[in-house]
This record gives sequence, C-alpha cells and structure tokens, in this order.
Amino acid sequence: MNYTVQGAAENLRAPTGKLLHRRKDAQNILSTSNTTFHKLVNEGKLKVVHIGTASYVTDESLRSFLNSLEQEAA
Repeated sequence: MNYTVQGAAENLRAPTGKLLHRRKDAQNILSTSNTTFHKLVNEGKLKVVHIGTASYVTDESLRSFLNSLEQEAA
C-alpha cells in the first residue's frame, strides 16, 4: 500500500499543543478510513498508547509518519 503526502515536512502545521490524539481525531488529521488507520497501527507505523480504556495516538507518531511519507516520495 502506498501513501503519499504533498509539501515539505517543515511546512506541516504547527503543533496543536496536544501530545495525544484520540483515534478519530488522528484519522481526521490523516484523512484515513478506520480500516487504513488500524492497518497503520498494526504495521507499527503509528504508535497507540492507552490511558485506562481510551486509546490515543501520539503527536510525535503522527509527525514521524508524515515525515516518512515525504522521505519515501523524495
């Protein structure tokens, strides 16, 4: 499965101030379906942490994933 991103990594939006994103928020940020999101998690491309029963994606994980897409495209 190929993923692409347009624009330079340094042009990614400034951090939201959030360190953790709920699953649905992360899906919206990446514009991915539920199936694609879970595939990225299962492949280890996104890190999920748990607090109680809630699952979160780290902001660093989202940014690393987007940076890796750009490097693949270069």
